[in-house]
Amino acid sequence: MTEFWLILAALVIGIPGALFIVLQVNAAHRKQVLAYEWSSAEVIRRGQRLDQLEKLTKDAQKKINELTKENTELRVEVAKLERMAAEALQAPTESDKIFQIGIFNQEVRRAHMMGQKHRTLDDKWADINYEEFFAPNEEAARKKAIRKYPPERSFVIENITQKR
Repeated sequence: MTEFWLILAALVIGIPGALFIVLQVNAAHRKQVLAYEWSSAEVIRRGQRLDQLEKLTKDAQKKINELTKENTELRVEVAKLERMAAEALQAPTESDKIFQIGIFNQEVRRAHMMGQKHRTLDDKWADINYEEFFAPNEEAARKKAIRKYPPERSFVIENITQKR
C-alpha cells in the first residue's frame, strides 16, 4: 500500500517532491526513535538514582535511630547524675540547719497570667513552691537553691526561713 502512494506521489508531484516527502517521513521517524532511546535511557538513569536515594535514606534513617537511642541513654544518665547530685547537696550534717525556701518561676507565672502553658515547666511553678534545704547558714542555703533553680531559667527565690 505504501508503494502505491509513493508511485502516485511521484507521478503527481514528481520524483524530487516524492523524495522530499520520503526524507521528511524518515527524519520524523528518526526523531521518534531518538526520543524513545533518550527516554528509555532517562528512565534507567532515574531508576538508578532512585535506588541510590533509597539506600542513602535507609542509611540516614539507621543513623538517626542510632543517635536517638544514644540520646535517650544519655538523657537517662544525666537524670541519674542530677538525682545523685541533688541527693549529695541535700544530705545533712550535724551542724546543718533546715531552711525552707519559697521559689517560683517568672516565665511560668507570666504564661499562666496570659492563659497559656509554659513549654517545659509545670503550672505549679506559677505559685510559690516551698522546698527544704540543709545548710549551715542562710547564704549556703541560698547558694544550694540557686544551683538547683538557677535565675537564668527564670526561677525567683521569694523567701527563706529557718526551721531549726
